[in-house]
Amino acid sequence: MAPSKKSCLWKFYDKIEGASNSAKCKLCQKSSNTTNLIGHIKNVHKAAFRKLNNESSKNSNIDSNTINKNTQSVTTVADVQPSTSSADVMELTEEADADKISDSFKDEGNVPVPPAPKRQKSIMSSFEEIYAFSASGNKALKINSALIYMICKDNQPFTIVENEGFRNLIKVIAPHYKLPSKTTLTRWVDDKYAALSTVFKEKLSNIENLTLTTDMWSETMSMRSFLGITAHFGVGNELLSITLGVYQSNEHHTSEHITEILLKTCTEWGIDRDKISSVVTDNAANMVKAIDLVFGKKHIPCFAHTLNLVAQNSMQQCTELRSLITKVKDIVTWFKQSNIASNELRKAIQKETKLIQEVPTRWNSTYHMIERFLELRTIVNDIIIRYKNAPPMLTASELSILSSVLQVLRPIVAANKEVSADKYCTSSKVIPLIHCLLLKIKPLMLEESLAKELQSVILKEIDKRMGVIERVTSLAIATILDPRF
Repeated sequence: MAPSKKSCLWKFYDKIEGASNSAKCKLCQKSSNTTNLIGHIKNVHKAAFRKLNNESSKNSNIDSNTINKNTQSVTTVADVQPSTSSADVMELTEEADADKISDSFKDEGNVPVPPAPKRQKSIMSSFEEIYAFSASGNKALKINSALIYMICKDNQPFTIVENEGFRNLIKVIAPHYKLPSKTTLTRWVDDKYAALSTVFKEKLSNIENLTLTTDMWSETMSMRSFLGITAHFGVGNELLSITLGVYQSNEHHTSEHITEILLKTCTEWGIDRDKISSVVTDNAANMVKAIDLVFGKKHIPCFAHTLNLVAQNSMQQCTELRSLITKVKDIVTWFKQSNIASNELRKAIQKETKLIQEVPTRWNSTYHMIERFLELRTIVNDIIIRYKNAPPMLTASELSILSSVLQVLRPIVAANKEVSADKYCTSSKVIPLIHCLLLKIKPLMLEESLAKELQSVILKEIDKRMGVIERVTSLAIATILDPRF
């Protein structure tokens, strides 16, 4: 029969000769009986107890039946005795630990050290947690604020609080929290808007210079028009942008109507018109006139919008190019409408890449449609030739023309992306970017006649729309003050 192994607890104790049930601690030289050894290490030498616990858990020779039996005995002792406080549970558990360790010393066996007992919540802490989720509790108020933020940030409907899945999520995360109704949530958002409006009105009253941007657009689904107004200003080294309003327009888009909305907005937010340094809009005549009527000669044409016009008008003037783009669009549309073709394309592509459809109001989408089509042209061709009803594939010559066209359009895309930002100042980049465009497009050596035609038209459009950009005082000053230029 193999000799029994010593308990790992004896690393910290020496047996006292002549006393079978006593031992001396090596760490503090204190003597105690074997019943209290585990309690002494756990309460006095906590680092040693953790080390002992870790070694016991790593010991591969521990008998699983002994572990289960000992764990069950500890649980039983704690469960059968009635208790209403965490102190009672702790005391009972320690007694069970002591009995178990005492028996193990008698058998000289290796016994695993039980984990620290879990403390039961007191009645006071339980009531405090319940109160925290009441209408005026701190946790409920935090969840309310987070819910309002989610609704506004993600454009979620107020009815989300009625969705079964969302209600189940809240029930799992915070069982004591009571979800508000959509009516209550609507009132909370209105109250939050009123509070934040007051804060920003105070900020705006202390700002010396403001820049406004405004634009009008139509929502095609409901056939309604809207006018949006945004304010931009700096606080210290931080640039801030706030939406002053989005107004539905039920009248003709005349300069007088736009003027009325602009004046109303300035009055609502307490903005002094003399503090407006410039107003950025598109090049529409009604917008330019409205700005002149309200703020004087402070209008700056939107550079990104002007770039959009340069690219759109240039491609429209090249009739053959439009015909070529239409052929690409027909192929993309066919793939979008054919489930079989789309599935074949998806299987043939290793990564999540798909054809991009052109959007008429965004010329950049035309560029990205052509770029993606050229990237997948081999796979697209292999699929198209197997279907009689598929639109004709582009020839090698036409594909070469599109590659040259992308070379001409690429600098415009890069410039558009560079000025599409609100976290850093872009006005100082406008004049340098125009010069960069000319330096990139002029030297291009193109073989395709259609690409050369597009190159010539784009250069004329840039000169026509941006030839006098250096005379815009605010842009010239911004460029001079920018240390990079």
